[in-house]
Amino acid sequence: MELSQLISVNFNLRKPKSTSPTPLYMVVYYVNSEGQTAQAKIPTKRKVLPALWDSRKQQPILTSVHIDLTDKQLQEQADLYQYIAQVRILALSQNFSNFDELKENINLTTDNDMSVTPQFIQSKKTPKATKMIEEVLTMWKQQGSKSKNTINTYRTDYKKWCKWLTTTNQTDSAKALSQVAFNSFKDWMLNNGESAQNVNIKCSTIARFIKEIVNGKGAKYGVKEVTFKKLATISKKVKCELLEEEIEALKQVATETEKETFSRNVFLLQLLTGQRISDVYTILKGEYTTQSDDNGNEFIIIQNKKGTRGTNVKKSYIPVNEEVKKLLQVLQGNELIPATDNALKNLINRNIKVLAERARLTRITENGKQLHTEISTHYARHTAATQLARRGLTSEQIALQLGNSSEMVERVYTHPTDTDIINKLSQPQPTNTPAPAAGTQTAVQAVQPATNTTPIRTKIEATKNIGGYDVTLQAYGYNRMDNYLINKELNSKLIRLKELRESNAMSEGVFDYSLRYISKRNDLLKVYNELIIKVLVKLHYPKEQISNKSSEELQNTLYLMRGDLDTYISKGQIKVLFAKPKSKDKEVDDLITKINVLCDILEA
Repeated sequence: MELSQLISVNFNLRKPKSTSPTPLYMVVYYVNSEGQTAQAKIPTKRKVLPALWDSRKQQPILTSVHIDLTDKQLQEQADLYQYIAQVRILALSQNFSNFDELKENINLTTDNDMSVTPQFIQSKKTPKATKMIEEVLTMWKQQGSKSKNTINTYRTDYKKWCKWLTTTNQTDSAKALSQVAFNSFKDWMLNNGESAQNVNIKCSTIARFIKEIVNGKGAKYGVKEVTFKKLATISKKVKCELLEEEIEALKQVATETEKETFSRNVFLLQLLTGQRISDVYTILKGEYTTQSDDNGNEFIIIQNKKGTRGTNVKKSYIPVNEEVKKLLQVLQGNELIPATDNALKNLINRNIKVLAERARLTRITENGKQLHTEISTHYARHTAATQLARRGLTSEQIALQLGNSSEMVERVYTHPTDTDIINKLSQPQPTNTPAPAAGTQTAVQAVQPATNTTPIRTKIEATKNIGGYDVTLQAYGYNRMDNYLINKELNSKLIRLKELRESNAMSEGVFDYSLRYISKRNDLLKVYNELIIKVLVKLHYPKEQISNKSSEELQNTLYLMRGDLDTYISKGQIKVLFAKPKSKDKEVDDLITKINVLCDILEA
């Protein structure tokens, strides 16, 4: 019998409610040859008074405010306490092949005949826990159900578990896969300074291993699924964005080797395309197709390497501008392209840090480190996503270019500043989608079919109470899918604004002023639009032609009819009505002034 068969060693009283001393026996829980949990009761030839026994701790009581022990009783209790501790250590020492050896080593009397089931004596050795986990990794690799990168990540988590196994002198057996052992692994990581996020990741991996083992042959060795409640983490987006001047500095800094030049060009290509380095590798190898839209704009279409298994195929649709073409000309077919995407990643990360240091990119990041020490290919992807968002592309459009879901883009890759969010929310929504600049066409344009019908524009609104203010965002869509995505994005922005308000990222006074401004402006803008419609009706403009116009369109219509206002108000009031806002800070005040002028028109 080896320790790998043992589950636990307990001590129980024969008659726990007796008023006189009762026999004490040891109970060994183990896994029998049939893979079932069983127990063996072993008499100790010792007796204990139940009143002097702690059943919860399974040990004799030495001190209690309710019990006054004599010196003799205290000595007997202390001897029994020492005996139990000794037996536990010996029973769990992994040095026994059968119960006869166990009996001999725990120094029981010769007449102490143990009542041991034959199954226990004959039970087979359980496989090592490490072997069972290795078999799971091999199975996943052979099945192809997990990507190579995912398996490598799991193996890294597994190595951490192995370190716990050896560092804490755990038994490499089914016992190491128990709930108790799992909790011990979690506590060990926390005690050694692992973040809650890392603990969650590694524990989730080990729990996944155990579940797979249970579904296999592990059940017959007593392995059961473990439960794990994720630790609370501080949700904070890691900002990995380069500033325009930092990008320019990287472009201008001198390179000293061909590898440095090659690495910089690959990094710049990544900045332009927003692709993972593994997908940039695909582009460099020429493993893609091209397609042009109706306007002749060219797109690269690649199948993403990450997260694409079986029928779950993801693609990136990448606009090809002149800068991308020039970089592809010097990079494709270059003899410096490594044999694997991982080797490419290591090459770029190593050299871009050298170049960043040479370019004196010493800005202290949110991680408290100088930029040149942590810049990587990850920065390029995040920077590209953020720049696309600033150009006005939706999360859905960015996702099509990056090969991600829109939710992932919104949550991970775009990094708007507080100023970005407030400015975007407080600005009036455009009435028409602006034409993209040259070379910035999106994948949405590439895949949308041409149509000759004029789409019907629908106004979408989303409102959320933030800090006591009802903040409303508006936009316009042209079809059901468009409306759905826009509504989703508006609500997402409101949620982000609410999170920003609750995170105390800005001073409460400044933030609440911004919320009050946005809320008040939206309310006043609604009143302003309603009054313009009434004024236009008074000027005999067809009501049916103005019912669905945007705020900007209503203002333009009123401007065209400004000459007709002479009979109602003075030239000075007309000038005030059509004056441009002095500044954003004064926009609300300007709205109030113009509303007063509109009221004067209606009363005239």
